Amino acid sequence: MSYPIEGTPRHDEILFEVIQAASSSADRFALSIETETVADDYPSIIRYLDDRFSRIGDNDTVRYEADVSERSLEVIELLLEMTGSARIFGVRKIELARDSETCLRYVPEHEDFTITGDSSGEVIAAVQNAIDVEPAVILPNRVLVEWKVTGTECSISPPSLCVGNVCHDLSRLASVESHPEQLEIELRWYESEQGHVGQIISWAASQVGLSRPDTLRFESTAELSEAVEVLQTVTAGTGKEVL
Repeated sequence: MSYPIEGTPRHDEILFEVIQAASSSADRFALSIETETVADDYPSIIRYLDDRFSRIGDNDTVRYEADVSERSLEVIELLLEMTGSARIFGVRKIELARDSETCLRYVPEHEDFTITGDSSGEVIAAVQNAIDVEPAVILPNRVLVEWKVTGTECSISPPSLCVGNVCHDLSRLASVESHPEQLEIELRWYESEQGHVGQIISWAASQVGLSRPDTLRFESTAELSEAVEVLQTVTAGTGKEVL
């Protein structure tokens, strides 16, 4: 199965919907931008930022700040529509703040959202409402389940499933099937859309034991049940159809 969202315009639309929803509980944007990287392909966006945001710093990475408004949201949408290195490496962070406290942080390089602060409840509610019909889910950023099997420590700590010292992105988990009699969970993963180089990297990773596990094993039914509940929450949220 191919991963249903990543690399599609709908993926970027959902990212913007999340930021737009969270902005209703914020009063300030902050952007960390590698201006030279972005300007190589999108010089007009840097001019747009310079015109509409306060610029702090003149090093490679510049911090831009602005009040939350329709115009500042337009800039965010332009940044998310960029492609190539400008998108991956040019935008280091997008942050929303309320009363000078960061309430949402998005790191494009890792496709990672973090919601924190006193207003986190309002932000979570707004974002949850925005993504309710989308292939996305909000999970606590802490260890939810941990267990040990044949001496190997395992854990589910969103956004990762970790087996030993190797962690795997939970957003690529497609389905979960529990086999309590064998104390096992069978996992199916979405495949990455990748070219020849990506296939070589995936093959090399598999040779050194970095491939994603097809089976999780446990030493008690209680640990298995906890893990199944969390993993099914992930797949129920991320497995929705995208129209």
